[in-house]
Parts: sequence; structure tokens; C-alpha cells
Amino acid sequence: MIKRFFEHIEEDTEESKYKPIKSFHLKDVLNPKIWERGDILKANIREQLLEIANDIYSNLELTTPLTDIVLTGSLANYNYSEYSDFDLHILFDFSLLNKDTSLVRKYCDAITSNWNSLHDIKIDGYDVEVYLQGISDEHHSTGQYSLTNNEWLVKPHKESFEPDEELIKLKASSIMDRIDSIEVDFQNNEEYESLLEKIKRVFKKIKDGRKAGLSRDGEYSVENLVFKLLRRNGYIAKIIDIRRESYDKKFK
Repeated sequence: MIKRFFEHIEEDTEESKYKPIKSFHLKDVLNPKIWERGDILKANIREQLLEIANDIYSNLELTTPLTDIVLTGSLANYNYSEYSDFDLHILFDFSLLNKDTSLVRKYCDAITSNWNSLHDIKIDGYDVEVYLQGISDEHHSTGQYSLTNNEWLVKPHKESFEPDEELIKLKASSIMDRIDSIEVDFQNNEEYESLLEKIKRVFKKIKDGRKAGLSRDGEYSVENLVFKLLRRNGYIAKIIDIRRESYDKKFK
């Protein structure tokens, strides 16, 4: 049932809901488990990530060439934590596959979602998350490392950043309250169509807020950190599971 998504974290208390905020504080150096001599990716890690990405792309049997394989996210930056994973981006030109790039993006999202759901690969204790990305897609990460060329595309710099914990809590609590309310409605057998509209509005609020935050202040924006908190404390998984279970329930 819904609560199983909280089994990987502490008991669902007010304190545990906000614990991931501490992971937003920056470290003084890049992760020494991943990088050597400060900013050089360890060879064995690069080889494993390249093998995974190339296997995925070759199995797709696409007619377009692979442009680059990029490591990004917190493990390529100073904001890594116990919640981090290898964000592995496989880049190619969507327009060479089909002029309708939105259709290609939907296809790629489905492929990566399925792959990430089916596989549980860990390298040095961190999960591997794969993304198929168009070369023209906007990407806001301040740390981007080309695995193909073994060099930094965007080298991160330690910033003087402190997360506004109270503001993150305030914005996140509003969304968590709405998700908790939807869960109660689900348990009270509210109809799927009604629940779906509420779920869509919650997802839109999260997505629009994150997009605006990234455009305005980058990956350290409050809105993006709210999204990360909701993902790390289980609330994103919770609302996704409510949507799935409510749909299944209407046929029983």
C-alpha cells in the first residue's frame, strides 16, 4: 500500500519528513569516492558508466549517432549526499530521428523510465539513473562531465550557498499537506476522475515551480530544492502510487 514507500526512510514523523534538507548543504570538495586528485574521474567508474550507456543506446538500434555521454547532478558537484545517484545523460540529436521532437522525447522518457524501474545498478554504493537527452535540451546543472571525452564540459565551483531551510520547509509542507489530503480521499474511496484532477494540479504546481526556480536561480533555487526534498522523503513516490492504485481500484 502507499506507506511502503516510506520503508526506506525513518518512521514517517515530522522530523524525518524534513531530514533530507540537511543534504542540501555543500561540501568542501568533490566526492573522493568518485574523483581523484580533486577533479579527475576515477577510471574504473568512467568505464562502468560508459559501458552502461553504450549498451542502452546500442540496444535501442537508433539510426542517429550518439553525441555524448555526460555525468551530471550532485555527484559531479559539491552538493552530493547519501541520497545522490549517478545521473547519466545519453545525448543525441532528436531532430535526426524525427522532426516531431516532442514525440521523440516522450519515447525517450518511456524508455528511460522503464530501464530505471527494471534495473538496480549500484557503483560504489550509488544508484545509476539514466536519461536520454536531446542535444538542444536546456540543462541547468553547474557540474557536467563528458564521459566520452573524459573532460569537464561545465566545471563546478564551490559557492557560498546556504539553503534557506525554513522557506524550503514552508513551501514543501504546503504540497505535502495536499498529498496527504489526497491520500485520505483515496482511502475514503473517492472516484478516480476526481482524484486524478487533484493529482494533476499537485504535479503541475511542483513542475511549474521547479521550472521557474531553475530558470531564475539555477539548481540551488528554493523550488528545485523543494522538489528534491519531496523526492527524497518519499512524497513524489507516494503521489505516483496513489495515482496508480486509484486507477486500478476503479476496475475492482
